[in-house]
Amino acid sequence: MENQVEIIKQVNDQDVMDSRDVAKMIGKTHKNLMRDIRSYINDFEPGSKLSPAEFFIESTYLDQNKQERPCYLLTKQGCEFVANKLTGKKGTIFTATYVGLFNQYQAEHNSKMIGADKNLTRENLEFKLKWLAEMRKQNINKEHQLRNEDAKIWLELANVADDYGKRRMATEMRNEAINTMISLPVGGQREYTASEIANKLGVSAIQIGKWGNKLGIKRDQHLSYRTPEGAWRYFPEALKVFQDNALEIQDDDLGL
Repeated sequence: MENQVEIIKQVNDQDVMDSRDVAKMIGKTHKNLMRDIRSYINDFEPGSKLSPAEFFIESTYLDQNKQERPCYLLTKQGCEFVANKLTGKKGTIFTATYVGLFNQYQAEHNSKMIGADKNLTRENLEFKLKWLAEMRKQNINKEHQLRNEDAKIWLELANVADDYGKRRMATEMRNEAINTMISLPVGGQREYTASEIANKLGVSAIQIGKWGNKLGIKRDQHLSYRTPEGAWRYFPEALKVFQDNALEIQDDDLGL
């Protein structure tokens, strides 16, 4: 399979993505995406401080018959523009994907530059390495945030289904939320508060404390610890245990 980062390339000192690749990611035909982009460009007001070229760069490619065809190169801003026009899960997934690709490309590109520069001082090298680590962390946290928001939507829909007595439907929606949350990249932060875990599961912080005792999480020093102020902090392994038991915790919170 093609290295996903190779989808990103530099043109005129800008990181860009081919409209053909974007079309595949969002499930549109290239023809329809080209039509949409032209429509977006027409919406830019003459004399505006924003230039369409900051978002979409006209380009061409050769098709299978060696015929020249039009396409666009989308900058990161251009991808964001397209993502904002999408709705629901499709927009969330595309946003997480393009943000990850651009950040990873930048990290790898700067790693190569660090290796090629023989005149770096120790201070500059340490600064650049910290910068690369921060870029990777932002990538993880962004995907974490987007997926978590998607999971919250499923939980809200489950609560609506409960209100209408659609118990089976509500259960299926909660399962979808849990599957989304479990797929989150663990490691964006070293530890979690009860409130943070409660927000992920859509329950109260009181339930997290209660179930932390019930599941034995508070008795395992590898899963949690208590601060001198008396607050509990949970490690990523504890988050996974809470997620594995999320349905029971949510039902208990609802009094079911």
